[in-house]
Amino acid sequence: MRWSKLKQMAEGLLCESLKDRVHYQAIIHRKSHDQTSSFRVTLDGKEIGWASDIPYAMELNRRSDDLRDERQLNPFPWHLHWRELELSEDYKAYHRAYEDTETEMIADEVFPAWDMKELLFDYVHMPFEEAVVHEHPFVRAISLFDRRFGKRRLAEIDSEKESGLVKAFYEIRIEADSKE
Repeated sequence: MRWSKLKQMAEGLLCESLKDRVHYQAIIHRKSHDQTSSFRVTLDGKEIGWASDIPYAMELNRRSDDLRDERQLNPFPWHLHWRELELSEDYKAYHRAYEDTETEMIADEVFPAWDMKELLFDYVHMPFEEAVVHEHPFVRAISLFDRRFGKRRLAEIDSEKESGLVKAFYEIRIEADSKE
């Protein structure tokens, strides 16, 4: 799906108090060697959510290196043939550390831009009831801006139990609805 269509669909789901105020922006860095990107959510032109590929990759590598050091993994067996390498326990341990780091970074709300666009696509196509309880904090956060999220349901949310992004988006929605 083209970005312009996805943006139109996502912004079309916004509640009246945030319509034409919240915007989703995808920026492709075309001059970079692998065309990395950034993703922003803005409210009245001010950034309220951000994700970028390069800072994410740098932080992921740093944290996964630290985790491998912490777990005292053996040096990577580069001397093996690639088929033997993929079957080695050292290789599997490296990948487990990397996957554990990715899970930790989602919990810390450090996201890559490529993930945000995929999550936004999933969000506009999933039933609203799934979005509200989705495992990813970004999907739960943007569901708070949805026109299908009623004021009664909003009043039932305990924002103190939520992550920083969800809590921030909750406060924005409450404030926007109170001015309406």
